[in-house]
Amino acid sequence: MINQEKNRAKPKFILRDNLGKLAKFLRLLGYDAVLYPKISFHNVLRIAAKDRRIILTRSPKESKQTSKYRIILIKSVFYEKQLEELKGIIEFKEDYFATRCSLCNRILEPAKAEFVKEKVPKYVFENNKDFFVCKKCGKIYWQGSHFDDIKEKLIKIL
Repeated sequence: MINQEKNRAKPKFILRDNLGKLAKFLRLLGYDAVLYPKISFHNVLRIAAKDRRIILTRSPKESKQTSKYRIILIKSVFYEKQLEELKGIIEFKEDYFATRCSLCNRILEPAKAEFVKEKVPKYVFENNKDFFVCKKCGKIYWQGSHFDDIKEKLIKIL
């Protein structure tokens, strides 16, 4: 959960609102993946051009639009298969894994023990030494068994 600087050179994505789970897993992989619920495709195109983002959509009609930036049609409804569809564009890298908030996309920052002590279960606090926090939404992360399970699953997919 360290090495935040390397996130800058990686591809960035903007996803349509029916790809929320894919956005979450792209963020867990360390990719900048934004999702704006209920905005028009015209605004998606505008944001993609402004921020140099790859557009991910499940709409065949949207995927055929002309854009300065790449538009990728995601065919599967399952996030595992959606990640597989992005092989060649995305990859698993240890340095990037779990560097972003899976909820709001912000880069995570190390958190001091006294900050998290009253915000996580006692067992978690006593059995983990490194905590990370999202400065935007306040979610706290640590490297527990769930962390390892997700990491293993993503390595297998990619």
